[in-house]
Amino acid sequence: MRKIIAVFLAALTLCPLFAACGSKETENSNVDAPSTTPLETEDSDAPSLPSVEEIGDISGDFHILVSGNWAWNDYASEGEEGSVVDAAIYRRNQYILNKYNVNVTNEDIVRYSSTMGSGDGYTKIYTDYMAGDNNYDAAMIGTYDVATLAYNGYLHNLNDIPNLDLTKPYWDQRANEDLSINGKMYYTTGDISVADNRATYVLFFSKNMVAKYGLDNPYDLVNNNEWTLEKFGEMVKSVGADENNDGIYDKNDTFGLLTPRDTNVAILAAANERICTINDAGQIELTFYSERIVNLYDRYLDIVSDPSHTYNYQYNYVTGERKMNATDEERVGMFNTDHALFYSHTMFYMDHLRDIESDFGILPYPKFDKEQEKYGNLVSAWHSQFLCVPENSKDLERTGIILEELAYQGKQLLTPAYYEKTLVGQYTRDEESAEMLDLIFANLVYDVGIYYNIGTYKDCLTTIVEQGQSLTTIYDTYRNSANVKISRINEFFSQAGGN
Repeated sequence: MRKIIAVFLAALTLCPLFAACGSKETENSNVDAPSTTPLETEDSDAPSLPSVEEIGDISGDFHILVSGNWAWNDYASEGEEGSVVDAAIYRRNQYILNKYNVNVTNEDIVRYSSTMGSGDGYTKIYTDYMAGDNNYDAAMIGTYDVATLAYNGYLHNLNDIPNLDLTKPYWDQRANEDLSINGKMYYTTGDISVADNRATYVLFFSKNMVAKYGLDNPYDLVNNNEWTLEKFGEMVKSVGADENNDGIYDKNDTFGLLTPRDTNVAILAAANERICTINDAGQIELTFYSERIVNLYDRYLDIVSDPSHTYNYQYNYVTGERKMNATDEERVGMFNTDHALFYSHTMFYMDHLRDIESDFGILPYPKFDKEQEKYGNLVSAWHSQFLCVPENSKDLERTGIILEELAYQGKQLLTPAYYEKTLVGQYTRDEESAEMLDLIFANLVYDVGIYYNIGTYKDCLTTIVEQGQSLTTIYDTYRNSANVKISRINEFFSQAGGN
C-alpha cells in the first residue's frame, strides 16, 4: 500500500496543477489529494463490464442507505474543497455521473440500537420490503443489522448479481472468505468503503512512557516475533501508580492499559481464534471453546481485571460501577498526559489522537505466542458497516455495474486518499506506524459468530469480569441456544438461491 501511495505522491509532484504548492496545506484542502481524476487505464484489475454503448441508458439516481452506530458515509461529499477523503468521494461520484449519467445519492442514518440486529438500518430495509417499495438500490449498514437481514431473506446473494465480480482485488477477499456461507455472500466490504479499516481494533502506545519506564521498543518486538500476550502483560503490569496516594485508582492515576470492555472480544481474534468459523462444508461451526482459548482468557483477564494497572473507562472493577458514557476527552486526555502506556480501541479513534502533544505509535494486538503464524485484528461489529443489496432491489444489472465501478474507483481514489491521510504525515508520527498499519490491515478478522450474535457470546465476553463467570460456564450456558441459531442460519444458506 505504501508503494501505491508513493506513486500517487510522485505523480502529484510532477503534475503542473500542483506546481505552485510549496508548503503543506491543512486537512481542509484538496491539494494533497492523490489524483485529480479516476484512472482510465488498461489496468488488468479493471472491471469486466459492458461498454457504455452496450449498457444503454441507465441514467437516474442510485440510492444508497447508510446506517450504523458509528456510521461512516463514503458516498456523500460536498465537493473538492473538503478533506482529501471528501475530495476522493466527490471525484468518484462525479466519475459515475459523467460515465453513466447516474447520480449517487444516499440517506444517512447514524443511529443504531443493539446487538439484536433491530437497529434503524434493519427497520428501513424491512419496512421497505414489506411495503413492496424499492427505495434503495444498495445499503451500507451496521453489522448486526445486515447479518440479521441476511439470514431472514431480505437481501440478495451478491454472487448472483450480474456484473458484480467479488473475486476482483478491490473487494476484500478476507471478508469474502470469512463471511461466505454455503457459497453465498449477502454482505461484504472492500475499496468501496473504508468503514472496515476504521472499525479495526489496534493498540496505541505512548513513546514517552516506553522511554520513562525503560521498556523494550514495541516495534522491535513486533519485527522480532516477540510481540506476544505474555510480553504485553509484562509491559502493562510494569506501569501503575496511585499518583495522589488516595488509595483509589481512577482517571487521575497512571496505568499500563487504558481500555474499553470490548477488548475482551478483540483478543480472541488476536489469537486467530473465532467464536464461529466457516468449515470445509461451507457452514458455520461453533469454535468458541478449546483448551487454547481457555488459556488465552486466563492470561488476558488477569491483565485487564487488575485495577492497579488497567483502567477500564466503561467499568470500575473496584466499585462495580458502569460508566458507559465515558467521554472521549477523558480517555484522550489520559493518553495525552502520559497516564497510560497502551490505549486500546479502533482505528476510528485516530481522529481523536491526531493533534495530541504526546508522541505515540500504533501496534497490532499481540499474538497468543511465538508459534502463532499471523497477527489477527478484529473488525468490530459495533463500529463497522457492510455493503448489501436489498432483496427488492429490481434492476440488478444496473446495480452490479454501479457497485463494481464504485468499488474499483474506490481503489483508485478513496483508498489511497484514506491511506495517505493515515500513513503520510497527518495521523501517524513515524514510518514504523505506517508499517504496523500495513501489517494490521493485511490481517483483518471477520468473525461470523460475533456478527450473527451466536449464543450472545460476544456480550458475555464483554461482561465476563463484571459477572464473575468462567469461560467454561459461559460456553456451557449458551451452547444449546448457539447451536440452534447456527442450525437456522445454515439451513437458510443451504436453500437454493438463498433468496
